[in-house]
Amino acid sequence: MENFADFERRGWARRSTTYDGGFGAMTAGLHRALLDRAAVGPGGRLLEVGCGTGRLAALAAAGGARVVATDAVLPMAAAAAAALPGTPVLAAVLPGLPFADGVFDAVVGAFVVNHVPDPPAALADLARVVVRGGRVVLSCWDALARNRAQGVFAEAVADADADGPPRARRAPSPFARYGDPDTLTGLLGAAGLVDVRVERADWTHRVDPDDWWYHVLGGTVLTASLIEDRAPADLARIRAAYDRLAAPYAAAGFPVAALVAVGTRR
Repeated sequence: MENFADFERRGWARRSTTYDGGFGAMTAGLHRALLDRAAVGPGGRLLEVGCGTGRLAALAAAGGARVVATDAVLPMAAAAAAALPGTPVLAAVLPGLPFADGVFDAVVGAFVVNHVPDPPAALADLARVVVRGGRVVLSCWDALARNRAQGVFAEAVADADADGPPRARRAPSPFARYGDPDTLTGLLGAAGLVDVRVERADWTHRVDPDDWWYHVLGGTVLTASLIEDRAPADLARIRAAYDRLAAPYAAAGFPVAALVAVGTRR
């Protein structure tokens, strides 16, 4: 069984050139809301973890924040550095951030906590690097029944009655137990954060379903692993099921749903 952290980093390294224009554009629909909750004004010190190709960091820098961005995947960090001239971008693993305690006024992680190998240790590290009174702001995906942009893929696999692909054997996501408002609240509280609140955020992603199939395969790791390395007959059944399930969203767009968590370092 493949180590979860290795599986993640290998998968994201393969997608460093295909993430931004598809799936990355969809996740950017939440960036402004995350920065609003971080409440870092001009000149404030903001850390972004799991920066991907740099979209959120660029938005924060345009608003006057002093941004440092990190990503655990070297090709992603390189892509962000190329897109963010003048902004420090580091390759750094979470947990294990290379910063002293209390360096930042806030830290933001857009859809990164669901990809770390040890969520409690990651939260403790994030809390450590913000000042007292500083905020930690995170997002993760809501339940697939609400987040149809990804839910249609899991349902297509189930409807196609396809067994798991042989090379996708890996440890399950360590974050799976925290993906609801109550357990996510507890995760932040256990890291020593106070005034924790978890809210639901919803938006619509308008995209041709045929394009979205390729955007998800080229822009996700966990969801794409449900489909990759299939026998041709299995893949054909999954794609047919996806086309049927995605068809109702062709005109109106896919509903996207996330959880946004905010906590303050005491």
